[in-house]
Formats: sequence, C-alpha cells, structure tokens
Amino acid sequence: MRELTLREVNEQYGGILPPDAVLRPDDAEITPSAVPQPHRPKGASSTPKRRNRSERFAVLNTFVDFGIVDSKLTPAEVVVWLVLYRDTKGDGTARTAQADIARRAGLNVRTVRRAVAVVR
Repeated sequence: MRELTLREVNEQYGGILPPDAVLRPDDAEITPSAVPQPHRPKGASSTPKRRNRSERFAVLNTFVDFGIVDSKLTPAEVVVWLVLYRDTKGDGTARTAQADIARRAGLNVRTVRRAVAVVR
C-alpha cells in the first residue's frame, strides 16, 4: 500500500486517491491548527479550519469513490461508517455508543455491531 500526501494526490492524481494508496500527513502540510494554540476569542479568524475541512472532504470523497463500490460494503456498513466519520474528532477518534449509532442510522444494534466489526 502506497502512502501519499494530500498534495501528491492533488497534483499527480487530480485529487482522487488511488485504490492502492492511503493518505499520510506531510510535514509541509502541518498548519498552526496542529500546534496547541491559546484560546481564541469568539469571532476570531480561523483560516486553518478550512484546511482541515478540505482534508476531511478528501477522505470523504475517497470513501465515496473507492470505499463503497470497491470494498462491497453493505448499505448498513456504509451508514455506520458515515455516522462514525461524522463523529470523528480532530485526533481521529470517534467515541459513539453502538445504541446511539443504531438510533441515528435507523438500524438494529446487532446490525451496527456487525458493521463496526467490518468497518474497523
């Protein structure tokens, strides 16, 4: 599995992550938002957030382009992935109860458990 930076994906592959590659952080892509900052007053400019959004959309687009069709995920697995992705924090963790996922996705808790086992 190749590791590509977001910049490499954009420049070499037109923004579409190849199926045999994963995203990796690039030292040049580290923004001030990655370094702990003092508290910002309400309404202060938050330009670094836009970079994080673009990275999140790159992951989402890659999942839509390759994760759904190529991996043959079931509809329940796709919905569970999307709920978990939506709840993912900046450090990459998503702490959501399976019962909450089931309620939000309109699924049975057992179905969520099976889907989480596959999506990991």
